Amino acid sequence: MPTPDIHVAGCGGSRGGGSLHCRGVFRLVVQGVYMPNGGVASSVEAAVRLVLGVARLGEADLRGWWNCHGLDKEGSFVLKRALPRTWQSAALELDVLSARRRHASALSERRTALHLFSDELPFNRWASAWLAEQKTASEVDPLFRELASWNIAVAGTRLSEWSGVDVVGEAIGDGLFLGRLSRSDLDDESTLMHAATRLSAAYVGLEGSFRAPYFDLAG
Repeated sequence: MPTPDIHVAGCGGSRGGGSLHCRGVFRLVVQGVYMPNGGVASSVEAAVRLVLGVARLGEADLRGWWNCHGLDKEGSFVLKRALPRTWQSAALELDVLSARRRHASALSERRTALHLFSDELPFNRWASAWLAEQKTASEVDPLFRELASWNIAVAGTRLSEWSGVDVVGEAIGDGLFLGRLSRSDLDDESTLMHAATRLSAAYVGLEGSFRAPYFDLAG
């Protein structure tokens, strides 16, 4: 699988397989690759969709893992009034922030516990960049409408379709251990995308108390 080039508008540069931080609008331009669900999408776009899907799944009206109101009725009512143009991006930004904090707490803030929203993995940065870009977009992306329409059954079905894998992990404390990744794995796009799909799929089968799916960083 080829490594995509991530170009960020206003930064004057690019870096294969990662993202750049700068002031101004983020624009992700990536090379399309074939995805397991049979469609053609970039690996970055697929990862962003997974991150935001999991963030939405944890909202108060669905699984309630982070007790956050973003795209649900309560959240949308408040945010539409406060931020009429950018409320949907803001809603998911709140979800992502709440999810990140919940995972950090569940995993005792261990940097070597790599979860979907971890700073050590690029997925959260890609999602944040995409949400920032959407604030200046001329049209509302269909993903917002889809995520807002979810109920628990639909959310589980869609995340299963997007991830395309079944995952069984080992419960350890408040975490769900999925395996190990080496530091060299973090530079390999194919391995990263496999990790993203496995992490995302693990949430579908979570029942009862929340456990944060994660990989241990080895070496």
